[in-house]
Amino acid sequence: MIFLPNFSSKNLELTLDNIEQIQPIAHALSTTLRLKILQLIQGRGMSVNELARALDVPPSTVALNVQVLENAGLIRCDTQPGVRGKLKICDRRLDKIAIRLQSRHQAEAEQLVYEMPIGGFSFAGGVRPTCGMAAHDHSFNMDDSPAAFFHPHRFQAGILWMREGFVEYAFPPVGSAENLESIEFSFEACSEAPCYRNDWPSDIYVCVNGVQIGVWHCPGDFGGRRGRNNPDWWSDSNSQFGRLVVWRVSAHGTQLDGQPVSRISLNDLKLAESDCVSLRIGVLKSDDYAGGINLFGKGFGDYPQDILMRCILRMG
Repeated sequence: MIFLPNFSSKNLELTLDNIEQIQPIAHALSTTLRLKILQLIQGRGMSVNELARALDVPPSTVALNVQVLENAGLIRCDTQPGVRGKLKICDRRLDKIAIRLQSRHQAEAEQLVYEMPIGGFSFAGGVRPTCGMAAHDHSFNMDDSPAAFFHPHRFQAGILWMREGFVEYAFPPVGSAENLESIEFSFEACSEAPCYRNDWPSDIYVCVNGVQIGVWHCPGDFGGRRGRNNPDWWSDSNSQFGRLVVWRVSAHGTQLDGQPVSRISLNDLKLAESDCVSLRIGVLKSDDYAGGINLFGKGFGDYPQDILMRCILRMG
């Protein structure tokens, strides 16, 4: 049986209630060859033939092991046109797998998760064209109009884009921060170029409660294949998908996708003194490139999620 989990981030957390999911993952990770395949595709997608050449094994052997990894949900494979027929391109689906030796009830008691719709921002500022929004089932027909970001229809948005500016979301307060181990925010995003351009870099920043926790240097506005969740009416010439970035603030500083990005810690955010947790996502102006940002929600891009805030609590 194929296990295809509904991933909401690059991280997968399982408990002892998920035995039927743990077993195929454990099997998939049990050979050196499959681990080497995951290692090779961590930076870019590769075809079965490319993997076979890199590993010096027959393509048929790679294909069988790719199928095991795909069935376990560790990689995803897309078929794309090639010079001699179709190519099967393999991409890694996860960055981290955590298996808690607890029941789900016990594990859920250790965290609070809130999901905010892309269009549910409480304020927008400095928005400049190119800009706009769209819902999963229709366009708003207000492209390049900053005024659209103040229209009530924004709450239906599943994707938004801007060349300059920011949007700010208000999440529920976390109350006392004494038992808070860390707070995480995750969202799918990319740069914003006319149509799309994979080599169009942008500096995208994140602020929590008015404190800038870090900057992500996004390499491009991604296209060339359709985003996995995009509606049929969404043009192939538009931005198609982003990267899912995970920001984590703890007592020791801030990490972006598991790598240190700043020294901002939980104490700097003054969470216990706030009526809400404000999250600002915006674009830094640069003399080197135009930048911009696309934010993808559930109905667009590659990941079936909006913007997540996860509070990890200490127990006991």
